[in-house]
Amino acid sequence: MQNNKYVSTLWNVILCAILLAGFTGDCSAAAVDNSSGKSELNVTLIVIGPVGGYGWAYEAHVGASKMAQELPYVKLSEITNVDAPNAPRILRECAENGSKLIFCHSYDFMNAIKEVAPEYPDVIFMLGDGTEKLATNAGSYYERIYEAQYLAGIVAGNMTKTDKIGFAAALPTSQVIIAINAFAKGVASSNPHAKVYVEWIGNWYDPGKERAVALLLINKGCDILIHASASDATGQTADEMGTYFISSGSNTGRYSPRVYLTGATWNWELIMTDIVESVHNGTWNSQPRQEWGYGLAEGGVKLTPFGKMVPGNVRSFVDEKQKEIMQKKLAIFPGMSDEELKKMYYLEANVVGELPKS
Repeated sequence: MQNNKYVSTLWNVILCAILLAGFTGDCSAAAVDNSSGKSELNVTLIVIGPVGGYGWAYEAHVGASKMAQELPYVKLSEITNVDAPNAPRILRECAENGSKLIFCHSYDFMNAIKEVAPEYPDVIFMLGDGTEKLATNAGSYYERIYEAQYLAGIVAGNMTKTDKIGFAAALPTSQVIIAINAFAKGVASSNPHAKVYVEWIGNWYDPGKERAVALLLINKGCDILIHASASDATGQTADEMGTYFISSGSNTGRYSPRVYLTGATWNWELIMTDIVESVHNGTWNSQPRQEWGYGLAEGGVKLTPFGKMVPGNVRSFVDEKQKEIMQKKLAIFPGMSDEELKKMYYLEANVVGELPKS
């Protein structure tokens, strides 16, 4: 009996030693070996605000989930409602818990990456809506949603009766400014008399303030509203007031079908899949500046189906312009590279509003 206990104890010690060796082994940024002998990559997505059923965080969740389904070696974790002050702590916890690739899906996480990334050189940090190279082990990804917003601007220019179109914008980040100007260019191309009125919400997710901004724009005479924010308060307000609405980021037409014209949406699955595969197969460093940017041609963004009130001739014209963009026959910002676009800090001539002093 004593011998059996001794043998049992010995085997337990050996088993523990084997398990400990597995957890303390070398974990590269590309992959780790799991207990099944298959390659595994721990990926984390962190977002501001709740996921909900639409918007910036929701589309990131959908894209990351589809990416994880496509890539069987991915072990995906998601953290929501992360604000800028708490981001450094969250990033450290992710790294300490084994994450090898962290999608930091907000411009608000830029300073956190600058602070934390150098502490964990074997972890890849990817900044969504990025504007600069933050660390050796940090990259950026963005989607050229402005291409779809240009097309939406064509629709707005054709549909407005007051020649006043309202844009409720969260914050003056590079991608938001590009979106405003691309939309305004689309408006101008179809209606040179129309103006785009911009009002700032002051935060990505503040439904109360966003509603107030939407009402302000309507009171100024705007008969079409578009937004760049993380909530659908603009769409809900437009529906209540009987004002045409164009969504941004998600297809929210199901919530306001009687006023919904169209929208510009993200598809994060493809870009996230390519980034994860580059980390997994060891080619991440070969991507120029470790930066990914997808548009209409790559399937990263798209225009949502038109509302029933959009006439056939407008639909056909927009479809034609979309093909031209995808075939690179139409440049929304001729001669400007992605890098130059990121430095944009002006508003088009047909925009009524001001940028905060930089």
